[in-house]
Amino acid sequence: MTGITDGSLSRIQECTEGLYLRPSKSKQRFVNRYLDPSDRLEEVLCGLIMVLDFTLIAGFTAGSGAQAVRHLLMAALGCNVAWGVIDGALYIMGSLTARRQRLRFLMTLRNASNEREAFSALSGQLDPLLEPATTAADRARICHTLLPLMAQIQLPAAAVTKGDIYGSIAIFWIDFSAVFPAIVPFLVFRHEPRFALRVSNALLLALLFGAGSMWGKYNRVAPYLTGLFTMLIGLALVGVAIALGG
Repeated sequence: MTGITDGSLSRIQECTEGLYLRPSKSKQRFVNRYLDPSDRLEEVLCGLIMVLDFTLIAGFTAGSGAQAVRHLLMAALGCNVAWGVIDGALYIMGSLTARRQRLRFLMTLRNASNEREAFSALSGQLDPLLEPATTAADRARICHTLLPLMAQIQLPAAAVTKGDIYGSIAIFWIDFSAVFPAIVPFLVFRHEPRFALRVSNALLLALLFGAGSMWGKYNRVAPYLTGLFTMLIGLALVGVAIALGG
């Protein structure tokens, strides 16, 4: 196996430093600023599946006329508002947990009594990732190169940050926005709630396909095929939820 050169180590160090630089926020939109593309796509998919689940179940129980339309609209809104609040709170908890794990790791390195103890802690984190593609000597060189850099990294906050709050708000907005495509048909076809329900479900399936295609494009997988599988998986998950009474 070819060894890692000094130039490769320099590039690794530069990339590692880049991980801790804050990106410019002046030209980013609010949601894009606090959620990466994978998080945004995940929230869109979850929101669409939640609404599709609700509208399909509601189709079995809703009556007809204006009262049925009002019931579906209010219940769909309430469903995604509640989910947005819950998901936002889980995001804050997850971000705080991940940051505390990084803090504990960095503190372990800084509080090590000697270089050997610090090296052992760092290699314990990196070796599982590097073992498939590196030799023991390569990994030792990487760890020795990164040790001085780790001492310069700013310790992450141990409490909830402004970014956590803004991220949870962005998640709430995505979940809340997912309900609007389902609502539009009921506003257009006010006197035909059953037909509006079918149009709403068709729109949600089309949006699932679109979100899946974007997911495939982001991950460099066949977009249309990914969109089709996403739509089918969404339908399957809704079917399971209906079968379990949810």
